[in-house]
Amino acid sequence: MTGLSLVARRPEISTPGPDPSALRALFDLLLDRSEALTNLPERDAAALVVDLAYAVAELSAARKRRAAVRVCAGPEPWELGLERSGRDVLVSLVQVSAVPVVALHERRIDGEALCARVVAALEALSIRSARATSKPVFEGVLYGEAARLVSAHEHLVACLPFGEGEGASEPALVAIEPTGEVPIVMAADVLMRTPAPAAAAETAVQRADLFALLFRGKLRVLVGEHARELPEVFVFLFAEQLVEIAHEALEAWGSGRPHYRRMTVGGAICGVRIQGEDGHASLTIGVPRRGTDERGQTWTFPAVDVGALVQSVVAFGRALSRSVVRRDRAQAQNLRLQAFRTRVRELGERLKDLTRNDSKINDAPEGYRAFAAALRPPPSPEDESLATSRLRYAPRWFAAIPSIDLRATFLCGDALVVGATRELSCLDRRTGELVWTRPVPRAVSVMTPLGLARIEAEGALSLHDIQSGEVQWTTQLAPRAGSSTSGVVVSTPGLPRTLVVSEGARHLAAVDLHGGGVRWRYGSRRGSVFRLRRAGKLLVVASGEPALVALDVLTGEVVWRFCDRRRFASHVAVDQDALFAVSGDGAFVERPGARLHHLDPWSGAARWSIDLPGHLAPVGAPLLAPETAVVVTHGRRGTGLVGFDRATGEVRFDVVACASAASCLLVDGTVILNSEGGELVAIDAKDGSTRYRHVFGSADGDKPRRLEPMLRSGALFVPQGELFVVRPRDGKLLGRVPADLVPDLFRVDEKCDVYVVEESGHIAAFSTGPRLRLV
Repeated sequence: MTGLSLVARRPEISTPGPDPSALRALFDLLLDRSEALTNLPERDAAALVVDLAYAVAELSAARKRRAAVRVCAGPEPWELGLERSGRDVLVSLVQVSAVPVVALHERRIDGEALCARVVAALEALSIRSARATSKPVFEGVLYGEAARLVSAHEHLVACLPFGEGEGASEPALVAIEPTGEVPIVMAADVLMRTPAPAAAAETAVQRADLFALLFRGKLRVLVGEHARELPEVFVFLFAEQLVEIAHEALEAWGSGRPHYRRMTVGGAICGVRIQGEDGHASLTIGVPRRGTDERGQTWTFPAVDVGALVQSVVAFGRALSRSVVRRDRAQAQNLRLQAFRTRVRELGERLKDLTRNDSKINDAPEGYRAFAAALRPPPSPEDESLATSRLRYAPRWFAAIPSIDLRATFLCGDALVVGATRELSCLDRRTGELVWTRPVPRAVSVMTPLGLARIEAEGALSLHDIQSGEVQWTTQLAPRAGSSTSGVVVSTPGLPRTLVVSEGARHLAAVDLHGGGVRWRYGSRRGSVFRLRRAGKLLVVASGEPALVALDVLTGEVVWRFCDRRRFASHVAVDQDALFAVSGDGAFVERPGARLHHLDPWSGAARWSIDLPGHLAPVGAPLLAPETAVVVTHGRRGTGLVGFDRATGEVRFDVVACASAASCLLVDGTVILNSEGGELVAIDAKDGSTRYRHVFGSADGDKPRRLEPMLRSGALFVPQGELFVVRPRDGKLLGRVPADLVPDLFRVDEKCDVYVVEESGHIAAFSTGPRLRLV
C-alpha cells in the first residue's frame, strides 16, 4: 500500500485516487511551508482527516475554543493544535517528545476555508474507500473506514457555517518577574491571550494541554552587571528544560561529580557545566542558528554559584506559573503545568536539603557513653576444641515445607520457626516434628525476645507466641507503600523491650513489645528507606537525606544531627567510641562522589571526613578493625577493599580481593570474603595483604541465595554449593556438612549443630560427632 507524504516545503500526496488535489489543498492550507516532515500511510491519512473534521466541527459550533489532533507518524508523534480566533483558526504543529519541537505556531487561516477543504477531503477519501470496498457513497449502510468518513462528513456539515463566535483575544504583553531578591535575575516579557469567560470556567476536567502554554516572548538573564536577552523564545518550553537541567546540576554538585549538559529548546540554547566541588558552574545561554543566513550566538557566565543558579531557576519557575494561572484560571487544571510546578517545588526542596546546615551537637554525651561502656561484654576465649580438631556431621532429620520464605525462618531456642507464603510453622529442632502451624497473610517477620513480630502490607503489626503460635496482641500502624519495611529490636538491660519499625511514607514508630502500644514516632524530612543502627541508648538513622540523625531510644528525641551535602543511604558502623558513615551517590549505585565520615557516636562531632577516590562505589557499612576502617567496593573489576587509617583517614591500601561480588565479614582483624565465584579470600585489615585463599567451586554451579559467612564458637561456616567449616585464623578446613541441599539459608546453634534450608521447600538438620578435648 502506498503512503501519503506531508513535506514542509511542498506537501505532496502519494495516495492513489481519482482526486488527490483535495487532500493536497487541505494540507497546503494547514502546513504551508513549515519545516515539519511527516510520512503518513493511506489509513493514517484518513484517520487524521476524520479527527480533524470532528475538531473543526467543535470549533465551528463554539463548543470548544481549543482542540488538538494527534498525528502518529515516525518515531515521535506530532500534535496539531487548533484555536479559534473570531472567524479565523490559529494552527500550531508540535512534535511531542521529551524535548518538544515547534514546527508551526499560530498560523492564521480562514475558518470557512478550512471547513470547506476538510469537507472536500472527506468526500475524496470516501469515494476512494467506497470504490475499494464496492460500496455506494453516502447511500445505504457503510462499514469500517467508509462509515467513519461519512459520519465525520455529516457531523461537520451539521455544524456549519463557521460564523463569528467568540474567540481568543489579541495577545497582550505580560511581564514575568521573580519576587524577592535573587542572585541571578531571570525574567521574560511574553505575549499571552486572555481567554473567553466561558472557556475560563471549564475547570472540571484535568488534561494536558501543551498548546495553551505555547507563547513567545523575550527572555532576560542578568548575572551581576552583565545582562543578555534572547528574543522569540517559547518561554514555557525553555523553562521546563531549564528546571530539568538545574535538577541534574544540583545532584551532580551535591555528589561532587563533574557535569555538563547543553541543549536547544524553544528557540534558545541553555547549558550548565560543573567541573569541581567548589560550588561554581558556568552558565551558557544563546540563540541557535535560524535559517541559512542567520548565525547563532551564545554567551557564557563563568563562576556562577550552583546554589544561586538553582534558586533563580526556582524563582523564575514560580513566577511563570503564577503569571499563567493569573492570566487563565483554567490552566490550574492543566496537567502539563501541574507537572512543571511539581518539579519546581521538588527542585526548591532539594536545594533546601543540600544547603540546610542545622547540625546539632550533643553537649552532654557522657550519659550515653557511660551506658554503652557498661554494656560492653568482656572478650570471650576461642573454643580450642574447634580450633584444633575437625568437625564431623551426621544427618539428624529432614522436613519438607512448600514455599519457604527465607526471611521468615528463625532458630529460637528449641524451636525452628519457618515462614511460608500462607502459613507459619514451628518445628522441634531436636526431632524435626511439627509443633504447630498457623495460617497467616503475607508479612515481614522479625524475631524479638517476646515472640515473632509480623508486619503486614496494610500496616497491621502482630506478635506471635513462639510456644503456641497464638497472637498475643495486634497494633495498627500506617501502611507503608512503595518501599521495604525496616526496623531494629531493642532488648538490652536497662532499656524497655521495643521494636522500632518504619511506618507510612517517612516515619519511624517505636512499639512496646509487652503491650503493642506506640511509645514515640519520628518523622524524617524526605526519607523513605531507613537504615538503622543502635548504639547503646542511641538509634542512628540514615534515611537517604543529607543528614545523619541520632535518636534517643527512650523518647525518640533528636540527640545530634550531622549534615553533609551528600545523602546518607547506607548503614553506619559503630565500634566503641567511633562511628563511620558513607555519604554520597556511591551509596546508591556505581557513581563517584562518596565521602567517608568519622564521628563521635555520642556527641555527633566530626573528627574527620575524606572524599573517596572517584572510581570507588562503596557498598554497605564500613568494616572496623582495630587500626583501620575498611570500605567494601563493587565495580567492573570485582569486589575491592580500601583501608583507611582510623586516626587520620589516610589510605593504607586499595586492593581487588576477588573478581566477582562477595559478602564480607571482619574476624579478628581479617576481612573474610565469600564470593559468587566460589572463592573464600582472607585479607589482612592492617595492610591489605592476602592471608589465604580457597576455591570451593566454580561459578557455574548452584549458589545459595545468601553468601554471608557465619562465625560460631571460633569456627567460620561458609555457604557455597555446600556448607564448609573453616578456621578463620589460617583458613584450615575443619569439615563440611554432607547435605544434598543448596544452603540458601542456614542456622547454627550453640552446639554447632547445623540446620540447612533450601528455598525449594526442604530443611535438613545435622548434628556434630564427638570431639576430643584436652583436659
